[in-house]
Amino acid sequence: MKPDHELDNALRAVDAATTSDQLLEATARLVRCRQLKAVPKLLEVIGYNNPALAGLAMGGLIALGKDAAPEILRNLDPQNYGARAWAVKALAEIGDDCALDTLIRAVDSDIGPSVRRAAAKGLGHLSFTSDPTQASKQRDQCLEALVRACSDGEWVVRYSACVSLEIRLAEGRPYADAIQAIRRLTEPTEPVKVVRMRAIQALERINAS
Repeated sequence: MKPDHELDNALRAVDAATTSDQLLEATARLVRCRQLKAVPKLLEVIGYNNPALAGLAMGGLIALGKDAAPEILRNLDPQNYGARAWAVKALAEIGDDCALDTLIRAVDSDIGPSVRRAAAKGLGHLSFTSDPTQASKQRDQCLEALVRACSDGEWVVRYSACVSLEIRLAEGRPYADAIQAIRRLTEPTEPVKVVRMRAIQALERINAS
């Protein structure tokens, strides 16, 4: 972690940047500070509609780990789709359970297929709380959302939901609705072959475990 004065200098550099190259350099400098205080500015940068810049900032958020998740949630911009999309992807990669409700909302209703796909993936890798009763509830919430995602209109979301269901079902207690959702993806009514094949593979692995 860099000293606060380096963070302050990096923040000022981002604000002072007047070209794309300067902004990329300043953002990289901010990422290297590895400080939670950088989260709001990284989220601001993510919303500048520059994919290279957003990817760099998102990587910085992910590198901060689980401590960054509450900060990201506090600073989400509901009016900026681009910023929200990258932030949801960061939360999905970080995998902290505080993001559970946000990921469920994203997989259920976000307008962006890439966001729903990232949220579906995140629900498969989310780390649950240490309390067994609450963890069981969180797992059920994930499974229920992923079952719904198996009916998404975009094949990439259905594919990710299938993968995440396989992961969650491997954790233990069976969930009949999840098995049925995966089985439906193996049927001819599923129009995308790669989804059908992945669902078949998921069922084979679940049955073998």
